[in-house]
Amino acid sequence: MDDCHRIGVPTPFAVGRVNCYVLHGDGLTLVDPGPASADAREALAAGLAEEGYELADVDRVLVTHPHMDHFGDAASVAEESGATVCAHTDAVGWLTDPDAQFEREQALFEPFLVSMGLPERLSDTVISLPETYRDFRDPVTVDRELVDGDTIDAGVELEVTYTPGHAPGSVCFLADEALFTGDHLLGHISPNPLLTTRPDDPDERTRSLPSYLDALETIQGVDAPVARPGHGDPVTDIDGRVTEILEHHREREERVADLLAAEGPMTAYDVTQELFPDLPATELFPGMSETIGHLDLLEDDDRVTIEETDGVVTYDVAG
Repeated sequence: MDDCHRIGVPTPFAVGRVNCYVLHGDGLTLVDPGPASADAREALAAGLAEEGYELADVDRVLVTHPHMDHFGDAASVAEESGATVCAHTDAVGWLTDPDAQFEREQALFEPFLVSMGLPERLSDTVISLPETYRDFRDPVTVDRELVDGDTIDAGVELEVTYTPGHAPGSVCFLADEALFTGDHLLGHISPNPLLTTRPDDPDERTRSLPSYLDALETIQGVDAPVARPGHGDPVTDIDGRVTEILEHHREREERVADLLAAEGPMTAYDVTQELFPDLPATELFPGMSETIGHLDLLEDDDRVTIEETDGVVTYDVAG
């Protein structure tokens, strides 16, 4: 797309810079402005200046999903420019009160992860680690709530495709010449479908990996020559990359099944330790999210039995 400019915005995370896309057609549109930090704001302003714009010129901000490296600075951009903020309806609760969402996750997942075998001595550390990053996002008012199939006129028409899994409220934006994928499809890594609370029932967890794989299939065959992801370079073979990720997770599902057949019954923490030896505490939550996701896949395929003893859940191969 000739009317699309990519700005690499620094983040505090290991994934590195987030891609903010600038569309200039019907006003100025930003897709994912990045986190709330001085470095990020400076990079965003400099990138806009290269195109002859200022932050005050922004007309709308599109949020692909409610992770702080993507939406954290949206409130400041909107305050400075009067821009309209657009996000999926399932993301609204996160965006308007991210502290409350974090507290909901702490309340749900500290006992849940212990029931999945995580030692209690680690539970508080694992759940509390994200507090370090609270300063990188501000609450933002969503002016337009999006649902699957909506369209946005940004000079080019963008169609909203609902793609939950990596996060609730995740969407891709489809134009004639590109699919803006956020973290739903990345070229260099497989996105981690993180556990979180369900938007419709905050007392229940998401089944993130099954949802993610289902949503991946919805973008197969999409009529766009390139994906513009939230991190890294453009993906020029969307269907090929989708197939690679699907195969990766099916292979990991078989690895988990083999572990259970050889060592079961096992807790999700036991499986995580086998899959990811010496995983630091900072990575235990995403590691266990992935493991539980593969156990969910096995459960959906009726390939495991699940038992609970003294509050701890174990998995074994069925039959």
